[in-house]
Amino acid sequence: MKWRTFALGAMGAAVASVTPLLGGCGGGSDAPQAPVVRLCPASLDYTTTFTGGAGSGELVQLQLDTTKLTWQVTYVESPIPAVTGTVSPTRAGTSQNGTLTMETGLPTQKLNQCAYQLNGATLDPTRPARIFVGEGVAGGTIPGKELQFGGILGQGVVPDRIFPYYPFIGFSTLETNLANVAGTYSQLGYHEIPSQNYARISVDSKITINADGTWQECDNTGVNAGKCSQAGSNFAQSPDGSGAFVTSNFLGQGNPTLAAGPLGKGYMIVGKLRSQNVPILVRTGTANATITTGIPPFADDESGISMMSPQINVASGSVNGEYVGVDNAFDYRTTALSGTQATLIDPFQPSQVALSRALNLDYTETVPGLVTSTVVGASTGTTPTGKFIFSGGVFGYLDQSDPTTPYYTIGSFVQ
Repeated sequence: MKWRTFALGAMGAAVASVTPLLGGCGGGSDAPQAPVVRLCPASLDYTTTFTGGAGSGELVQLQLDTTKLTWQVTYVESPIPAVTGTVSPTRAGTSQNGTLTMETGLPTQKLNQCAYQLNGATLDPTRPARIFVGEGVAGGTIPGKELQFGGILGQGVVPDRIFPYYPFIGFSTLETNLANVAGTYSQLGYHEIPSQNYARISVDSKITINADGTWQECDNTGVNAGKCSQAGSNFAQSPDGSGAFVTSNFLGQGNPTLAAGPLGKGYMIVGKLRSQNVPILVRTGTANATITTGIPPFADDESGISMMSPQINVASGSVNGEYVGVDNAFDYRTTALSGTQATLIDPFQPSQVALSRALNLDYTETVPGLVTSTVVGASTGTTPTGKFIFSGGVFGYLDQSDPTTPYYTIGSFVQ
């Protein structure tokens, strides 16, 4: 069971790293203690904006003031209704704010000093909303929402469900020149369709973007599996001023609930980290339940998030390290990567092996940059069911051991 040795070794290393910090709290020595190496900026204020995407399909801007201990989230674009029981208007153009509390539940001081709880952001007090800050990147969760809609004549019903928070990743620096984004990418992600009983759909495709905004998507899954097409209008700078690119009439991975064709939009946020582009593509669904506007009711509410990475070979060992993020089960995850092995654990309960997921990775890369994975001990045996992509110290991981409930997470490098 080599994977278990690695998993527990990673946990043991995390626990061991606490020892010198605890030692500094006791007596017996007046020797100066070595300063803790920071993993994030020493301070942040609202002059720094992290623009990114959320699992809700929202284009979001996050600001933190680590001196005043406050946070603000602005929903630039959103499919999430502002009021439960409706489908529009959405919370696009609105903002929420609250206070911050520095995290204390992680294994080391240098991890805790870069993690914050967003007080007032969660709808479940037993599951705090948290943000993990790195150099140029912030990931974690943003405020959730209770969704419910009774439908119109039985169409477009959204069952009542409370999302305590939504996964999020954002960047302080964006690439806004489409010519610098042009290239061929692998795309991994997940979408949900609330009006289809929250059907969860994987996103697995190849995307080619040209400097003039034309583009092509070749899907491996979904209703368009095996097909290639330009899945929306040409990419262009979004008029909302966020720095993102937008495509309209963006083809979904499922069929619209009540529409003749795709009506949702795609927003591509291209973060710049480690001199590399990290494109995040959210699908922002839409719905209308009002017939007095002259527009018939419609529902194309499929929404979600995906990551793209260039189709360039990744060498085994070149992406080793610890990463942090949130999965589509709304659980916080630390992922330890070492060569051909990976382990996902709960960073707040690292010793709980039952909460971990061990993986074997294969860097054969039939598609350059696409690393396949198998879940150790799964009923699928050695058949690869997962895929990893990497760019700029960020990874996207999609596993389809159960195609009806795909598992997805995005992680950003910590150390």
